[in-house]
This record gives sequence, C-alpha cells and structure tokens, in this order.
Amino acid sequence: MTRQVTLDLPDELYEQARSWATLSQQELSGALTDAISLALMPLPVHLPDHPSVADLKDGELLALAKVQMESSQGAQMDELLRQQSAGTISRESQRKLTVLMQVYHQLWLRQSAALTEAVRRGLLPPMQA
Repeated sequence: MTRQVTLDLPDELYEQARSWATLSQQELSGALTDAISLALMPLPVHLPDHPSVADLKDGELLALAKVQMESSQGAQMDELLRQQSAGTISRESQRKLTVLMQVYHQLWLRQSAALTEAVRRGLLPPMQA
C-alpha cells in the first residue's frame, strides 16, 4: 500500500533532491522515497549483536575506536560511488550503494561512540580541531 503525500520543500533542498534523482537515474518521487526510507531507517546507537561501548574493556574499546569497514565492502563502495559520480550507476547498484552506506554509517556511529568513551576514560587524548 502506498499513500500520496504533498510536501513543500525549500528551493535548495528541492534542487539537491532533483540532482540526486538525476545521479541515481530515478524519477524525483523515487529518489525522495529512497532518501526518506534511508533517513527513517532505525540505526541504533549500539548494534544488537554488540555490547554497549561503556561495557567494553579498555583494550576492546581501543580496538573498536580503530574499526574499519571490510576492505571488500570498501572497494565495492568506492566503485559504486565512482559509478554514481559518472552517472552510470544502475538502480540495483544504487540500492547496493545505499546498503553499503548504511553499513558504513553504523560502523562510524559505533567507532565514534568508542572514541568518545576512550577519551572519557582517559585512554585517548581529546581530538584537536
């Protein structure tokens, strides 16, 4: 089931959405639906399979602060981003890129929480701007 919704968007946001639709080779409504789905997808601060960063031992916390995406996923994401920039990405590849971006975002959130906790514990110095 779908429902029709009417939105008033600021001009700048509309232009960003239109550009995104063009890059992802979608109609504007499809691009906005994808963007809203991604924005509203629950991304827990800590993933259910992992303990809270506050419960980690110091060594585990420092390891998590250095976590990175698997190299194969990173390489695939880089390639899909190149395709997107070139305007040659397929709809299926765009969906894969969206999933990889979610994985990256979850890792980034968990790493950020670990860095914050490590600084709070005095294991790492505060970052300088």
